[in-house]
Amino acid sequence: MPGRWVNLRYVEVVGKVAVGLTRLFGSVEPDGLAVLPFRGPAIVAVNHTTICDVPPVLATLHRAGLHPSVPCNREGCGVTHGHVRFMASSLVFANPFIGPLARQAGMIEVGGRQAGAAALKAAHDALDRGEVVGIYPEGDVSATEDGSPRRFRFGIGRLAADAKAPVIPVAHHDARRIGSGSIARSLGGALTSIVRRPTIKLRVGKPILPDEFTGLPLRDVVEVIQDRVTDVWRSVSGESLPRLDLDQPEKPL
Repeated sequence: MPGRWVNLRYVEVVGKVAVGLTRLFGSVEPDGLAVLPFRGPAIVAVNHTTICDVPPVLATLHRAGLHPSVPCNREGCGVTHGHVRFMASSLVFANPFIGPLARQAGMIEVGGRQAGAAALKAAHDALDRGEVVGIYPEGDVSATEDGSPRRFRFGIGRLAADAKAPVIPVAHHDARRIGSGSIARSLGGALTSIVRRPTIKLRVGKPILPDEFTGLPLRDVVEVIQDRVTDVWRSVSGESLPRLDLDQPEKPL
């Protein structure tokens, strides 16, 4: 029958799964969601401390109307709701359970240095199409003792500078209460969080406009973004931190 079939590419599977997992493992106290963009080009930059912070982050964005999926181009797309495509490690895509979800959500795969360049191009192309791209600028989950943002990799600076796109800083504290460490330990912690019911604080900060970093050296672009995400993290954690030294050899994306 006409109209009976649904294009699964546009079904909001990942956002709904993230919402379900977050409700199961704990809760989120969000703030500042009104500044989230429903259309691009725009970059959402989020701190990363554990694999367990992904569901609460995606769930919060999804419930705010910024769905982790490819643009649906339906009525209201970019106005009443939006879509964000996150960059994710090749390890995520290789996972037999998470990989299909990452592909269904249109996530952009990031691998080694050469694959990182290809990932940046794919992200840049998405921004050129007016999409919203999400990125974890730290690149991995080897968290600091207090959960503060670690040194950002240079990919975030290149992407923001080349695309001249605003960056929306997002920070949370402390998703490690759900689970942290290795995948096994994180999953074990997540199971006990069903009883513990931890609350994660998440805040969206004021967008960093291209005028604030256009023309700056790459290191300075990264520093501007790093400082703003860290400031948002301080505001939800109550911690005070010294400024990070970015004058070190560049890491891959």
